[in-house]
Amino acid sequence: MQGTTIKLLTGGLLMVAAAGYVQAEALQPDPAWQQGTLANGLSWQVLATPQRPSDRIEVRLSVNIGSLSESTQQSGFSRFIPRLALTQSGSLPTMQARSLWQQSIDPKRPLPPAIVSYDYTMFNLSLPNNRNDLLKEALSWLADASGKLAITPESINHALQGSDMVATWPLDTKEGWWRYRLKGSTMLGHDPAAPLKQPIDVAQLKDFYQKWYTPDAMTLIVVGNVDSRSVAEQINKTFGDLKGKRETPAAVPTLSPLPTVPVSIMTNAVRQDKLSIMWDAPWQPIRDSAALQRYWRDDLAREALFWHVQQSLSKNNVKDIGLGFDCRVLYQRAQCAINIDSPGERLNNNLSVVFARAGESAGQRAASGGV
Repeated sequence: MQGTTIKLLTGGLLMVAAAGYVQAEALQPDPAWQQGTLANGLSWQVLATPQRPSDRIEVRLSVNIGSLSESTQQSGFSRFIPRLALTQSGSLPTMQARSLWQQSIDPKRPLPPAIVSYDYTMFNLSLPNNRNDLLKEALSWLADASGKLAITPESINHALQGSDMVATWPLDTKEGWWRYRLKGSTMLGHDPAAPLKQPIDVAQLKDFYQKWYTPDAMTLIVVGNVDSRSVAEQINKTFGDLKGKRETPAAVPTLSPLPTVPVSIMTNAVRQDKLSIMWDAPWQPIRDSAALQRYWRDDLAREALFWHVQQSLSKNNVKDIGLGFDCRVLYQRAQCAINIDSPGERLNNNLSVVFARAGESAGQRAASGGV
């Protein structure tokens, strides 16, 4: 890899990151993460954290199915199935299952019990520490929900009469920017928050569940102060008898490249006018050391630019500007943005100020031989 150097001076501390000429090596999994695959294809990962004994035990079950795989007649199925599951106790007594869920919400960082998006369904449980009995119950409930769900007219009506606790990602699929971003994407027309088509065809719902809820499309993750070997044995015992195998791969969501044209969007999602300068590129997964170093280099360069502009604005007592840098991977696209929050009447002037400060930073890095 080409040798590079990045220099960042902030708060009197000089940070230098250097990437020399190295041979790319395949990345290896963290040995702290225990992982495996059951005979039926279900993948599992366990991270024991004895150094954090007071942390809650986090349990996630991800199923590779979402709204993108729905046909028109199946609209709303992917979101309704976890809703249906949350009304059933499976092999647990009803009161025991109810108690489990009451204790499975972290009061400090509550998550919805289930989230559905375009390509995944996620069940979330956060258990009190040192409660191996609850962990055993949680695994039992998840196994029942993911392979032994009762789908009958009676169970469907019962679920429809209860509250809907299933969230979507994005949380607001109708938000203006998100709808704009979906243009040209395969996800358009497959809204995970779409209403359930009524009346529900019970046979079709059951077929959808059996087709997509197969163990080879599931990943179970447990993180907390647990005995890894004991949990692995419990996973094998609880999930090992799940049946089914994917015959059709789930659809893969992709976004189109960002159009290189300015756009104005009205939305209630922000409190103040915002200007975002955005760019994106195809995302290449990080699989070797050279790619990881390139990622770190780029990330540090962005951080250096942000700190320089932020300090310059503060030093010059520039007000009415909220500055933020944001980078994320979103459906096969690596997307970055410089976000400027500013009163509308000062937006143009504040944009010029930010660009001037960013130009100064780039000039200083070039003069010092950095990137």
